[in-house]
Amino acid sequence: MPGRAERGASRRPLLGAFFAALALAIALPARANPLPAGFVRLADIDPTIRQDIRYAGLENFLHRKADGYEAPVCILTAQAAKALSNIQKAITAKGLTLVVFDCYRPARAVADMGSWTREGGPPDPQWYPTVERGDLIAKGYVGELSSHSRGSTVDLAIAETGKKSSIHPACGAPDGGALDFGTGFDCFDPMSETAHRPLPAEAATNRRMLLAAMRAAGFRNYAREWWHFTLAKEPFPKQRFDFPVTAN
Repeated sequence: MPGRAERGASRRPLLGAFFAALALAIALPARANPLPAGFVRLADIDPTIRQDIRYAGLENFLHRKADGYEAPVCILTAQAAKALSNIQKAITAKGLTLVVFDCYRPARAVADMGSWTREGGPPDPQWYPTVERGDLIAKGYVGELSSHSRGSTVDLAIAETGKKSSIHPACGAPDGGALDFGTGFDCFDPMSETAHRPLPAEAATNRRMLLAAMRAAGFRNYAREWWHFTLAKEPFPKQRFDFPVTAN
């Protein structure tokens, strides 16, 4: 019958459109903000590690978000993320947790920091109390290239599980819940050198604990910054990446 045929004819295009939309919806998550091969979001490997990604917000030496940080998320190579998870499992039994401040850093963020530094300015009592802003690169506190862009470098500390720290360092990041390490993260000052002395006994003990845990998992420390570690056997030792930091 004409009416029946007409309904059948109209149904076929609708079904075709439905299946096309369904296929697109299934395919979209796989294409949305994909990570390069070999990279993972730390939360997918170990959601128990605390994340306090400073360059995705305002509480950092720039006093603004860094270019390329679209979400406060830690991204690392799979090898680095799994190594951190191994450390986390070991210290969780002691009532402690890792807290990460920065992980993979896009090359565009590194360039942004360099450009900002070259604008110059006076010392900042919270972040670089004894250094002119324009001297941060020459003094080695801000790099024109960064190992973070290779994906296996992480800035981190240790905190007590489920507790907020009462430590408010005079220099560096405001309280991020970490134990006392003598300075906060990103304190651009000689006090941040891993082996700096004199140092309060508790801070010295905490630095040694962090250093020992990271070395045991295959990381090496940057001696100028107690919080900065790179996986010794990193998978991309000569390659820098520039994809943005995204949540998914």
